[in-house]
Amino acid sequence: MNLNNEIFLFINQEMANPTLDFVVLKILIPLFLLLGIIPFLMLFFKKYRNLGAFSLISGALCYGIGHLLKILFSFPRPYDVLLARTIGPWHLSEFSFPSSTTMLAFGLALPFLIKKSKFRYFFLTLAFLVGFVVIYTGFHFPRDVLAGIFFSILIISLLNKIYEIIRKRRESPLDKTCQSENAPLSVIRK
Repeated sequence: MNLNNEIFLFINQEMANPTLDFVVLKILIPLFLLLGIIPFLMLFFKKYRNLGAFSLISGALCYGIGHLLKILFSFPRPYDVLLARTIGPWHLSEFSFPSSTTMLAFGLALPFLIKKSKFRYFFLTLAFLVGFVVIYTGFHFPRDVLAGIFFSILIISLLNKIYEIIRKRRESPLDKTCQSENAPLSVIRK
């Protein structure tokens, strides 16, 4: 048995107990809603609007790309190849690699890390817990979660580079010159 399967079986079966089931189903899964709710609420505050938008856009993009990658790779779910227990409300799609749920979580969380938000550790902790939970509940192998994290990092890095290019173009000296040409003469003389 390979390491991926061994780790999966340890988390999914050896760690399984009623207390952890309760924590996962009744506390952690509802807590994950904060990954989407907080960035959405940030849209209503000018100071946090850009970060909230970045988080929501990157989360949606990571989730969508994750679903496309699942079709491309077509790896089976753990319960299709092993005796795995499944619990929880996860969607039962046909394929598991990469974990699009993990990609969504990291897509929402990584912008907080990149932009050095004071919430970055809270969001990253939640994202890593999502990765643990999708293994514990029997829907993903550890390799699915690690691939989800990897692909999310790539996507967010690319999005951040695009954002920085756009921001620099907005702040370029050429733009400031053009803006001063449209300014009233009294402002230009000063």
